[in-house]
Amino acid sequence: MEEKQVLMWVAEQGGYPDFSSLYRALGYDVVKVQSVRKALAELKRIDPQVVVAEFNYAPTYGTRISSVEPLLARLQSHHPMTRLLLFSEAERIAHLDKLKATYGELPVLTYPIQVGDLERFLSAGKH
Repeated sequence: MEEKQVLMWVAEQGGYPDFSSLYRALGYDVVKVQSVRKALAELKRIDPQVVVAEFNYAPTYGTRISSVEPLLARLQSHHPMTRLLLFSEAERIAHLDKLKATYGELPVLTYPIQVGDLERFLSAGKH
């Protein structure tokens, strides 16, 4: 029997389907949090194989362009083997360039999320 892996789902704003049943069908234990702040706290306790989060561009974040930046920094420094997948509006993809310059390539699925694309991403990196 395949060992369960942990997938952290950061559902800040939502507005897309709940993919928990897919995550579980693919063998993941799902840890759902409602904010990046709560995700950062959970990352002190767990070491997920995958984090799925929303890219919410907002120039009002001051020096940051998105609330996901602290999450990216934590994953890069403390969880380098964790794979990150971002969900985003197609019109916001251009704003990811600043993040890519700092954090490297960032896998993104745009709304509406295609289940087949999500399943391929999650299945491709299973250990």
